[in-house]
Amino acid sequence: MNILGFEVRRINPFVQEKTGFLNANFGGMVGRTPVNEKSVFGLSAYWAGVRRISESVAMLPVDVFKKVNGTRSMVDHPVEYLLNAEANYQTCAFDFTQILITSAINHGNGLAIIERDRFGTPTGLVNVSREICEPLKYDDELYWKVEVKEAANKQESLLVKDRDIINLRGFGSDPVIGISAIQAHKQNLGLSIAAQDYGADFYNKGTRIDGYIEYAGVLKPETKDAINQQWTNNYGANGTRGTAILDAGSKYHRLGLPPQDAQFIETRKFQKNEIATILGIPSHMINEMDGATFSNIEHQSIEFVTYGIGSWIEKIEQEYRRKLLKESEKRNHYFKHNVDRLLRTDVKTKGEYYRLMTDIGAYTINDVLELEDRNSVANGDERYVQINRIPIEQMKEYYKKDIPK
Repeated sequence: MNILGFEVRRINPFVQEKTGFLNANFGGMVGRTPVNEKSVFGLSAYWAGVRRISESVAMLPVDVFKKVNGTRSMVDHPVEYLLNAEANYQTCAFDFTQILITSAINHGNGLAIIERDRFGTPTGLVNVSREICEPLKYDDELYWKVEVKEAANKQESLLVKDRDIINLRGFGSDPVIGISAIQAHKQNLGLSIAAQDYGADFYNKGTRIDGYIEYAGVLKPETKDAINQQWTNNYGANGTRGTAILDAGSKYHRLGLPPQDAQFIETRKFQKNEIATILGIPSHMINEMDGATFSNIEHQSIEFVTYGIGSWIEKIEQEYRRKLLKESEKRNHYFKHNVDRLLRTDVKTKGEYYRLMTDIGAYTINDVLELEDRNSVANGDERYVQINRIPIEQMKEYYKKDIPK
């Protein structure tokens, strides 16, 4: 059968099906809301964290390099267009990468089928849901069983070789199946969902008491109702007056924030930090700014690139090298994300960095212009060094010229 532009094999009836990783209940309930992908995305901190990771990696350009005799050079490769412009006829490269990483975080595996031409060159990358894919051993080779819908909604099981599927595996000890962050931390995320549900119920039901009116003596029920109605009409959320006028010796007492409310706020803040810990990113990336200062925010951003998304970048580069290159290319070709886009800083600091790199001969003028997305200039490929930077062994010879004879 031909699907997505390449040949796949049907599963023989004798192949024993395995219980899918996602067939297990995602998990349990701390409150009334089940913990699943839909409910955890209702948590602003989790939404922001996953979005920050996936979109930060997706925005990075991916270059293909060839290294020969210690010298590397950027090369034109058919895959480069798929990774930086158009993954397939209906998905741009940014969305492809964002979906791949989001699935890897939430479900443990980000999967994509590789379309190839008759020469084995990749011509398209198509995201597939983890829910319809299951790894199987067949003829001593790893395949993925993919459930697809054909005409009349008929379900069909297809075998796709592992080398034709990008498998961005999440954290875990299994070499093929990664662990879902939602599955592994369902209790912690469930607590966040429960706290959010509690807050919604608390305010929706109007159980919060802002204050009370004290009257001397005993009031009849109808008098209480009349006072309550008048107070609500005049000074409630939709009231028309802004200043309360009380008579008959009545007094209004305003209540401060109850201890349980303060504890609820602290719980919400603590859970945001827990979500940042689960996702492996600094808290300020999900707008939790406690501990963040002007002097350390830049270093925290560097930590985000190094530790928060560095592992995802390394995994993607290695998986691309395994699956998107031909056997003849794997030894000397590799993929590299350009993280400079995420490490851009203020103009002064950037200028000092460029000056340092050109002074030691690491960058040419054209290298700097390329980093700034500007056109090169004539004679801009020369490398320069400061004249007073010489090897220590030549110090004596250098100063001999100043000694009078």
